[in-house]
Amino acid sequence: NLATALLLFLVSIGDLTSARFFTTFHFLKIAYTTGDGPKSGWLDTQYNVLTFGLWNYCEGLDNVINACIDPKIGYTLDAIPTLNQVDQHYVSNTVRSFNKVTVLFIPATCVAFLAFVLSAIALSPRFRKRFLHGFIGFLMFLVTICCILLMIVVFTVNVSRKIHFEAHLEPPVKASLGPGMWITLALVPLTVLGSLFNAFAVCCPGRFERRSKNLPDSKEEITEPSL
Repeated sequence: NLATALLLFLVSIGDLTSARFFTTFHFLKIAYTTGDGPKSGWLDTQYNVLTFGLWNYCEGLDNVINACIDPKIGYTLDAIPTLNQVDQHYVSNTVRSFNKVTVLFIPATCVAFLAFVLSAIALSPRFRKRFLHGFIGFLMFLVTICCILLMIVVFTVNVSRKIHFEAHLEPPVKASLGPGMWITLALVPLTVLGSLFNAFAVCCPGRFERRSKNLPDSKEEITEPSL
């Protein structure tokens, strides 16, 4: 549960700023193979690399990111007409509208972290473990549904853009999927595993209480004291 929450958080902060740590967790990266990218809109400096994150995209030169647009849910590529033209013409409106679903990363991260906190509490013998594990399993089931939906959205949007950018952009580019994509794909089996572990804890709870060697195991073993 902790690993799920941390990975969701890392994807959520991808490309929020031009700092190297944040730009590491992008979904898609395109590099111009024959020179610099077109200067237009907010891109008034020389660049040859673009990275696309959850909330925005950034530009850089020779793999050093210099600037990012302001974060926005369901952002568009209007600031770069050449990219926007390809995106509008070849990527369907339905696929591009999927970007708005990425807002689910925020509640999914919060719920996964809550599940982790409750898991730690459930280790204490003072609490009802079955009830807590059942509730945690339900929370992780919700996170699993969110991660499956986000995986479909992220994969569809970015793979579609990768194919069409490489085929139709001028000057030509080379596109590659980034760590954010692979983290999102890995979240699905991870959350499923977390849900199964919690279901197992409900159905087959362990016995943490230590039994004293001097205590009888049943009523039949209790004998009257001899005089």
